[in-house]
Amino acid sequence: MFFLLALIVAFACTNQHDSKKFKILDEANLMRYASGVRIAKVDQGYLLQLKLPWSQSVQEQELFLLWPDSLSVPSKFNQLTVIKTPVNKLITLSSTQWSPLLKLGMTDRILGISEAGYVLDSTMRRLLVQGKVAEVAKNGQIDFEKLVSTEAELVLYSPDPMGIPETLKRTGINLLPWPDYMENSPLGRAEWLRVLGYLTGEQAATDRWFDLVAAEYNQLKNLVDKQSLPKPTIIAEKAFNGQWYIPGGRSYLAKIFEDAGADYIWKDEPSNGSIPLDIETIIAKGSEATFWRISHASKSDYSYAQLLQENELYGSFTAFQNRKVILCNTLKNGYFERSQYEPNVVLADFIHILHPDLLTDHQVVYHELLMPDNE
Repeated sequence: MFFLLALIVAFACTNQHDSKKFKILDEANLMRYASGVRIAKVDQGYLLQLKLPWSQSVQEQELFLLWPDSLSVPSKFNQLTVIKTPVNKLITLSSTQWSPLLKLGMTDRILGISEAGYVLDSTMRRLLVQGKVAEVAKNGQIDFEKLVSTEAELVLYSPDPMGIPETLKRTGINLLPWPDYMENSPLGRAEWLRVLGYLTGEQAATDRWFDLVAAEYNQLKNLVDKQSLPKPTIIAEKAFNGQWYIPGGRSYLAKIFEDAGADYIWKDEPSNGSIPLDIETIIAKGSEATFWRISHASKSDYSYAQLLQENELYGSFTAFQNRKVILCNTLKNGYFERSQYEPNVVLADFIHILHPDLLTDHQVVYHELLMPDNE
């Protein structure tokens, strides 16, 4: 396991250029919740250590040295990939990378993004129209010439088990994997914004932001824990191409359900990701759940009639019959762009819906109880 080893920032006297000799001890790690990234102070800079999602050993970790651009890099760090800080010119290939930069007021540091057609944020759409941000990737294909022309200092990208895309390699630009989506803890996923702080030299701002998020999240969780409330059962998602992909019992969403005081039907399923099940299995185990959370992308309002039209079997679900379907309309609320850094808001949404006597003044942001048709 990646983080069960005793890790220390050091280098071997026998081979001072072996990058795998640089490690980070638990007590030296500056990250508090994230499991896929570690950061430690080293000399005048920081050592950043990433665990790729599919790696099983310490040898498969990636190490980077974040070093002030005003200082020369000591020779003992020669075998590490060096990222000069602060980074002022960034390519962000995921919305979870550029969205927090917008909130921090660092729009001028974002030179390029991917899949501009899916952007909901009005500020980012304006920057694209004005030509201040370029679309450097579309439909999974990277535009090599456009990306290089940005003269970016660093590309943040989602890693793939097949390796780094050849097009990215050929740019010659520093590349930093960003597997934030593999964090199963809501606060662990949110804490990746602190990594942006170390890259941009804005640690104080990102630390303040994250501290507020973590404090509110934990306050909400403790509020639920202190109440003697019945735990309503809940299921999630819906059928797609003959399969129903449920969140695993150790997934991000399962943790949100738990902290919101819900009893997730598949909480004992040991997976971190999504698990495909047939609809018969879903009906047998989950059709009587009190609540049913679904995500759906729709430009117009969504309804129970539409849900039933998709699959008449949905009508047999207790949550459908009792109008207890929780909707996340991802095409209207910016869920994929902003919610990762607002797990406190996501949690508050669920608490407000699942336990109506709590958080009575909360205005839902990402999730809402789907209203009965014609009401």
